[in-house]
Parts: sequence; structure tokens; C-alpha cells
Amino acid sequence: MPIEIKELQIRAAVGNNAGNSTPQNSSPPDMNQMKQELIKEVTEEVLRMIQLKLER
Repeated sequence: MPIEIKELQIRAAVGNNAGNSTPQNSSPPDMNQMKQELIKEVTEEVLRMIQLKLER
């Protein structure tokens, strides 16, 4: 597995945990929202990588 993808997964996991640690958010996290946020983050990362390749 490429390092960037592993790093992105770790960042996404850390981000979700940080977002869910607030007292009013004590119920289980909304899986659909977490999936959407992860998809958005991965998509942005992929677009950045494509952009870098195009600029070379």
C-alpha cells in the first residue's frame, strides 16, 4: 500500500475521532457522514496528485 494512502487513512481516522469527542456527540457517529467526509478527503487528495502529475 502506498505511503500516501496509509497516511490519508490515518489522518481521516484521527479527524473522525477528534470530531466525535465532544460531549453532545456522545451517540455513535453517523456512518454515512463519516463515509462522505472520507470520500471527499480521498477525492481531493487524488485530484491533487493528478494535478501534480499534469504540472510535470
